[in-house]
Amino acid sequence: MQKNYCKLLTNGLSFHQKNVRYCTTLQLGEIISTYEEKPKELAYKIKEQRNRIKNALNNNIIPEGCKDCIYRNTENVLNEKIQRIDLYYWYHCNCGCFYCSYRDETKGEFSDKIKYGNPKIYQTIKELYKLNEIDLNYLYVNVGGGEIGVLKEFPKLVDLFLKHNLNFSTCESSGIRYLKSVEKLLKKGKGSITVAVCCGSRNIYKKIKQRDKYLQVMKNLKRYVSAAKKYKENPHNTDNVVSKYIILKGFNDNIEEVEKWLLESKKYGLTCVEISMEYCWGIHTKQGQKVEDYNYTIFDYAEKRTKELGLLLRKNLTSVALMEQGTY
Repeated sequence: MQKNYCKLLTNGLSFHQKNVRYCTTLQLGEIISTYEEKPKELAYKIKEQRNRIKNALNNNIIPEGCKDCIYRNTENVLNEKIQRIDLYYWYHCNCGCFYCSYRDETKGEFSDKIKYGNPKIYQTIKELYKLNEIDLNYLYVNVGGGEIGVLKEFPKLVDLFLKHNLNFSTCESSGIRYLKSVEKLLKKGKGSITVAVCCGSRNIYKKIKQRDKYLQVMKNLKRYVSAAKKYKENPHNTDNVVSKYIILKGFNDNIEEVEKWLLESKKYGLTCVEISMEYCWGIHTKQGQKVEDYNYTIFDYAEKRTKELGLLLRKNLTSVALMEQGTY
């Protein structure tokens, strides 16, 4: 008999700023801890809670916060290990993007200073490996939150995952600092990096990001492409270096800037770009409102123009879903 099941509950682990939980989609799934325990204690607690959740699902008992989740499905509950880890546990950043969803927490402050995010998390993951809770054959790691370039423990985390046969890691970065740890992932074919450049000109970049670092970011992207080329087993590994364009009303919501962005991406050797609506604040502040027409116009143009330029285009999936439904 099939049970109500969610792979995020049975196979996922998500570290956020204020808690560690199963749910990597920021839905209402159960919170495991608010980091009050020591790393070894927290690792044991995660193991115990994972077993409890799997037993509950086998008896068709669904956590209260998960009952209305759109991602839940019906499959057999498998006794698998952790196969996905999300790291979104710090706010600190070296960029001042006006659209950042963490601005309430950071008050718009940013700096190049390298800081610890939460030293407990690295130690907790080490303990989970000792407890044989993490799958050594398949592990996908998603890294975001604040800026990885100013997260002190990021290189150690990368080395830890690579030591235990990491399958793949996606990383989001401002691109302002060039990271040897990301270079290592790219050279091994074990990771990707996405940088939200959002424009094709220095003046627009400065307005959006509050930093005059456009040329530095583009040069770093070029270096990442060079690193990706050194992974000989996949000639398309350069597609794992991505320039992202988030459409921002009043800043870059026009074809002219999109064209500059695409030409600059091509100039600096990129082979893959991503187009996205600015949906984070929109979903919360524009409930029921119509998706603006300029989003459709820019998506259509990007699709046509990337084909002409020989670039791979990725469309942000949340944006696509919102545009298909037509409302926030």
